[in-house]
Amino acid sequence: MIELLFLLGFSLHNLEEALWLPGWSKHAEKYHKKVSENEFRFAVIMVTAIGYLITFQHLVFSSSKMSEYIYLGFIMMMVVNVIFPHVISTIVLKKYAPGTLTGVMLNAPIGIYILNKCIGSIDELLYVIISCIIISAILLPLIKLFFRLGRDLFD
Repeated sequence: MIELLFLLGFSLHNLEEALWLPGWSKHAEKYHKKVSENEFRFAVIMVTAIGYLITFQHLVFSSSKMSEYIYLGFIMMMVVNVIFPHVISTIVLKKYAPGTLTGVMLNAPIGIYILNKCIGSIDELLYVIISCIIISAILLPLIKLFFRLGRDLFD
């Protein structure tokens, strides 16, 4: 099941970020707010849990088009995440941004494979793009909330 392979890549990507992004953020203050280990790791755990929930709802409700679009929108969001911020940050800062390697080697190729396999028409692509935008619009404020909760609970 390719979905489980994507979850493995997603988990490794988030683990790479959890280990090295807090330290990296001290050198990227112009572009990225400095984050503590605790606040960032709490946020990463929460985002990883959401990724697992989205994947498992897709597996359980596989016949639902809505479930498929939510899942594919999430996958597309993760593919876009490889480019922005990871690859762009690495290029602009001339310093490796944690998550770039796992994003480029795992998330992007597996995600593109899933998207290519599952999107059969321009209409479906449009629905997936819309889903990606909606999921991103929901997840980005949630991530900020998770940072604040992690900071308040653990720092």
